[in-house]
Amino acid sequence: MFFLDNNINPKISDFGFSQFITTASNSNVSATAGVLGYQAPELSTLEKADTKTDIYSLGVIMLELLTGKSPGEVELSKWVQITVREEWVPEVIDVQLLRYTSVEEKLVKMLQLAIDCVSILPQGRPDVHLVLQQLEEISLETAPSSSDDGGAGPSLS
Repeated sequence: MFFLDNNINPKISDFGFSQFITTASNSNVSATAGVLGYQAPELSTLEKADTKTDIYSLGVIMLELLTGKSPGEVELSKWVQITVREEWVPEVIDVQLLRYTSVEEKLVKMLQLAIDCVSILPQGRPDVHLVLQQLEEISLETAPSSSDDGGAGPSLS
């Protein structure tokens, strides 16, 4: 299973991951592997996955990394969206990530990108090239020193 096609388009979806689970465990587990929270809502009505369903799955993976929660624990995309809507951003980010200094702004930007990726409507999800561009921009950003922003930058607290 490849995560990129010949044109460097991402091909990440729960069904791709379920192939790994199938070979690593018994058939009872593999039967439910495709429904543990990675599947885009519209996938049940489509004939096959497309880039928008892949973006949804990527968004769920990003949310897992940011929250430290599995989509099997909670309905991850819904939980994050509801919690953020209530302005409880600190409750969403995994406390282990907050140990690192000067990453709060990057974490918030990553969280927003992940939320965009798990939009209920496929047309609301960003294009794969935009996701890649935003990930690169976030990774290249340097955290301002406390003297640069006077402490007035975005914060999780």
